[in-house]
Amino acid sequence: MSACALFVGLGLSFIPHVGIQNDEAIFAGPLYQPVFNEFRIRIFHHNIALMIMSYLGTLKTLLYWPIFKIFRPNAYSLRLPTVLAGALTIWILYQLTLKIAGVRAAVIAVCLLATDPVFLLTNTFDWGPVALDHLLLVTACFFLVRFGQFHFGQVREATGVTTHGRRDLALGFFALGLAMWNKAIFVWALSGLVVATVAVCWPEVRRALTRRNLAVASAAFLVGAMPLVIYNLHRRNATFGSNAHFETPAHLNQKVMQIRMALDGSPLFGFIVSDDSTHPKAPSSNQERASSWVHDRLGDRRQNGMVYALGVLVLAVPLWWPVRAARFSLVFMAVAWTAMAVTRDAGTGTHHAVLIWPFPQIFVAATLGSLRWRPLAMAAAMVLVAMNLLVINQYFLQLGRNGAAANFTDALTPLSDALRGTAGRTIYTTDWGIFDTLVLLNQGHLRLRTANEPFMTDSPTESEMDMRQELFSESEALFVDHVQEREEWVGVRDRVERAAHASGFRKDVIQVISDSNGRPVFEIFRFRPL
Repeated sequence: MSACALFVGLGLSFIPHVGIQNDEAIFAGPLYQPVFNEFRIRIFHHNIALMIMSYLGTLKTLLYWPIFKIFRPNAYSLRLPTVLAGALTIWILYQLTLKIAGVRAAVIAVCLLATDPVFLLTNTFDWGPVALDHLLLVTACFFLVRFGQFHFGQVREATGVTTHGRRDLALGFFALGLAMWNKAIFVWALSGLVVATVAVCWPEVRRALTRRNLAVASAAFLVGAMPLVIYNLHRRNATFGSNAHFETPAHLNQKVMQIRMALDGSPLFGFIVSDDSTHPKAPSSNQERASSWVHDRLGDRRQNGMVYALGVLVLAVPLWWPVRAARFSLVFMAVAWTAMAVTRDAGTGTHHAVLIWPFPQIFVAATLGSLRWRPLAMAAAMVLVAMNLLVINQYFLQLGRNGAAANFTDALTPLSDALRGTAGRTIYTTDWGIFDTLVLLNQGHLRLRTANEPFMTDSPTESEMDMRQELFSESEALFVDHVQEREEWVGVRDRVERAAHASGFRKDVIQVISDSNGRPVFEIFRFRPL
């Protein structure tokens, strides 16, 4: 419980300092916006949203529906549930590791995971989204391990397998099905589980392959994944047909670098936390002053020791080979990452790499836990935890001093506040990273539209030319864009201004929205005739 409490405390300290990123808010779209026909079905005269995108389901949408009925969407109501999901993942990980590797390994595993910088930040700012996949992965493993131990006599009564054992089997496969619906790229983790189970636990698997067990497992998995199955039946395998494309190792070096950075805790510097120190803020709280005090004495700490620990322990084959949990974890990591690496447009982002968690932590914990000299194992674990905490301190220090980076900017909140009084006016966004956040923060009350489509190319079609003219002619409409330095779709901003001038209109900037460091981020503007 101490590890869970530490994780929640660390997550809470980060929540208010970072703006709500577009992908972090996208799950709420079906709550406040019409859903495309291809992603919904109609039941009893009601439209039911099954998916948000071809590979992203509405499980998180469903879970947040009662939360946002009670609490207005903001940084805390959005992020506290995912932090708590991360804490629950840690608690279940303890129960799981306890069953497969013992008390010492379980303690080490949860301490490593609770202080892992990437796990902490990806579960606090769930833009992946990954929090539910982590929770469902460890939950599935827990129930399936308990089924296996019960089934093969480690904890069962002499009367043999009962309904209790098959209930664990059903719950495990139901969790796997839910994870597939939540985000179909969970198939990477699922492939790792399948191969590792067959490779490491084949005697038990062979004995468990009965018709009744197969029926229970298949039915439970299909129930969990049912919305995804229905969507693919209606859309002719759209999930894997649109996304499961393989590529040669052309980007392999980049993907290797990404997994290495995810392991050492450094990939979110410059992505969530700004590296721009040109407009620094002074520490304003005791927590920030304490963070600065630690930094002043120990210097920058942007990497932990996980890569080195894994490297050394993988080479120490005699240590981990007798430990089944360690062998299982190693096979899982190898297979899941390989599946990710050979998938086109995958594996180059932290939110993909972290889907392998918590098996790196289980491997290290199970291997260290097997050491006969207990003080050495605990000392090594304490060093790794301390290095994790120093990296977390670096993130917190830079967040307090430099603010959030790019699309996590805290200027999103004052932008939303500035637009809240424009009821009835159409608001067009012309760049990525704005629309879904405004939908969430205003619960769909703003009349929001996207306006980037006719400006994505220098050679617009006739219909795109007509769309441009209509936009410029809408005298009461407001437009929102990033300032030049923050532009995501590079070139769109210039095309908008050139097209407006060619059509006889000028851009009239109404307000510039800055972040808490005083850096301009957004422009609110309209068009007026020349």
